[in-house]
Amino acid sequence: MDTVAQGWTNVRPEEDGQRFTERSAERRQLFLKLQSLHPQPIFPSITWAFLQIADIEVIREAVQSHWSRQLFADREYGLVTEKKALDTILLWSQKQPRKDPTATSATSTHSQSKTVSNQPPSKSRLLNANVLAGSKRTRSGHILGGLEYSVGRHDGVRSNCKKRDGYLCAVSRMAEIDAAHIYPWCGLGGQNEERVVRFWDTLKMFWKAELVESWRSKLFVDANNPNRGTETVENMISLSALLHRYHSAARFALRPIQLSDDKTKLELEFHWLVVEGRKRQDEVNIMDEPLSSAGRLSAGRGYGPLDRIDPNNDTIRIPLVSGTRFTMSTDDPVQRPLPDTGLLTLQWHLQRVLAMSGAAEWTEEDFGNDDDDDDQDGQGVTSCDNVENWLQNVEPPENHRPSQISRESDSEDSVDGSFE
Repeated sequence: MDTVAQGWTNVRPEEDGQRFTERSAERRQLFLKLQSLHPQPIFPSITWAFLQIADIEVIREAVQSHWSRQLFADREYGLVTEKKALDTILLWSQKQPRKDPTATSATSTHSQSKTVSNQPPSKSRLLNANVLAGSKRTRSGHILGGLEYSVGRHDGVRSNCKKRDGYLCAVSRMAEIDAAHIYPWCGLGGQNEERVVRFWDTLKMFWKAELVESWRSKLFVDANNPNRGTETVENMISLSALLHRYHSAARFALRPIQLSDDKTKLELEFHWLVVEGRKRQDEVNIMDEPLSSAGRLSAGRGYGPLDRIDPNNDTIRIPLVSGTRFTMSTDDPVQRPLPDTGLLTLQWHLQRVLAMSGAAEWTEEDFGNDDDDDDQDGQGVTSCDNVENWLQNVEPPENHRPSQISRESDSEDSVDGSFE
């Protein structure tokens, strides 16, 4: 039984026994059932990764329905499933959508509606073939900051995030921080509304529609512009520049644990993630298990180890080990609310998909973007594919000298990855 303190609410995405991405007994049995129905239950690595953490009720429905048979018998259906999952991860990591000339024929059943319809709460979109479609989106040659990103940034939101977190990194308690988005800013809409709609529709393939809508409702609150998100403090968290980049590289994820009833305290759990060495073309047996994060002191290959400064004694350093818990707080839950637990849950899931699938290290060519020509048929999504390349193109002001403590007057926060 997961422990919950008196006066707190449990916000865990799953039971603590599965917190290190270790497979539950029920999921194992369902996968064995799938294997009995299909002697070689092989999936593209991105589809396999989503299935490892998808809602258990969705997996149960899928195994008991026609979905699994269709996925194996209909190659086109399986390919379109993979493409939808790929584009979801591409948006999450702020990369450009796949440029695939075969997408039109594979996705001809797609509805062109630009609004997200409310789905019956009892069914997963995984069982609905109409969700799997998506029209082609080609690459744009424009740089970050074009019309694609016309949803405005708000200095007040960023300022309140930093003030809430005491101008320190929420994880390490180090200074010199970025106010980082949990759900990426490029996914708030603008000129890329159709792609954003597909992102949320694809999530409904793997989680219950009402759960996905609860995540989405924290961002898309304008009834007059239902597919354009709003900047909120609840979608931001303070990170050091180093941890900001680590998160963008899918080397760690944060798992929400419990929220105080007065919404002034939030307990989180830190997990190092190891990016598994899978290539874009690799296929994985459904029975293969992802690497556990248990006991990890780093993500390997130079990502960590790191410490957290003890909030009660800044001379004490606490090693950040997978499973380390810490508490965020706010003195004003109305003006400076804590990060939304639903958005943190979404982050927890998609960061692990990036790592276990190997997609965190795939290039544009791996994803299918092998044409660097300018668009001929519309503007695609612009992005900052690599923060280091972006930073190399940013000239600091003359005689610039970094301040010792991050304050509202800081220069623009870095823009990289899902914690943008």
